Amino acid sequence: MHEPGRPPAIEAPGIFTGLSPRAILLGVVVDNLATLLASLVLVTSFTARQGPGPDGELSDEALESLASSAEFLLASLVAGLACTSLGGFVGARRAGSSFARHGGWIGVGSAVVALLLSLSSGPNPSPPPLWFELAGYLLVIPAGVLGGLLAGVRARPSGRE
Repeated sequence: MHEPGRPPAIEAPGIFTGLSPRAILLGVVVDNLATLLASLVLVTSFTARQGPGPDGELSDEALESLASSAEFLLASLVAGLACTSLGGFVGARRAGSSFARHGGWIGVGSAVVALLLSLSSGPNPSPPPLWFELAGYLLVIPAGVLGGLLAGVRARPSGRE
């Protein structure tokens, strides 16, 4: 307790204070749906360059060479991070406050979902390179924060009449 006439001690807010779980969930869902769509577009565009195999289907070897292509991996990383920023933007905009914090937690949620999906899919015969995995997990939270910050900038009144 505090003495009479003395103001109470300043306490830091809790880590989840002021956050909207629904807004965070919305951002994570938007991120994952956008990532799925972007992945389909990327695979389609990159495999269109290679052309289908003799039976009209892509061979496992063609998909494996695509998954080890630095150009494809970099495009996938950029697209995935852009999708996380989009999720951070949508979720933080929905929350209407603490934009960067909401975006950061959307990044955390997206990283957890990605980790759970990779663990549930079983062993991968041709896993992506370590640099790709590390870059994805290290940049997902900053990407969400960026989306949240952009939502905050967008929500600010412009001052023009």
